Amino acid sequence: MKSNKIQNMAYIALYIALYIVLKFVGNFIPFLNMPNGGSIQIELIALFIASYHLGWKQGAFIGVLARMIAIVLGMQMYYVHPIQILLDYVLPLMACGVASLFWPFKESNKIFKYLFGIGLGLATYFGLYLAVGENTKIIGIILGVIVCATAIVFLKEKESFGVVVAMIISYICTVLSGVYFWADGVAAGSAPAWIFSLQYNLGYTLVTMIVCAIATPTITHALKKAGVKFEIE
Repeated sequence: MKSNKIQNMAYIALYIALYIVLKFVGNFIPFLNMPNGGSIQIELIALFIASYHLGWKQGAFIGVLARMIAIVLGMQMYYVHPIQILLDYVLPLMACGVASLFWPFKESNKIFKYLFGIGLGLATYFGLYLAVGENTKIIGIILGVIVCATAIVFLKEKESFGVVVAMIISYICTVLSGVYFWADGVAAGSAPAWIFSLQYNLGYTLVTMIVCAIATPTITHALKKAGVKFEIE
């Protein structure tokens, strides 16, 4: 029992270290970072793997603790209000940490997967259309098709499905934060604030989702083949 606890603590430390290293690397890659906050978050891969390896409780704990340690180490954090901190940092990281909870169907249920993929593609199109307008209609269609195809291909893995759901939750949180706390020169909660936030947060969240949806099952399967025991099978 004592050996298991020590091993578990070692894994927690490993995933926190991996999160911080990936966050540090991501901060030094210019095209991964948005000009007004937000980025393509390659460090979330560590949290998703931790969730499937150690379970959702440990995953949520690792997500929050890793971010706190990153702040102590001097990594950037924007602050204007406690609720904004909750929406920008706490809830998105916890959603990633509990990703292993999100698996509502068995692998044999293909119909729901296709419907979910199509729905996600349509949501991408209409979200971009509402955020930017008629000028992005063609781009919205292309992105919608890409997201739909990506979802159908990768949602056969429970890890990918968890990533998608967690990133949708993260997107909702950051959009709300943008609407009420980061409105760019417009009234908080107004239609222009919604348009700005929906548009601004869509791109990097979408890319993060695709990267993590590919990397997470690939790495977890490799670890399982190497003999690492996972809590979530």
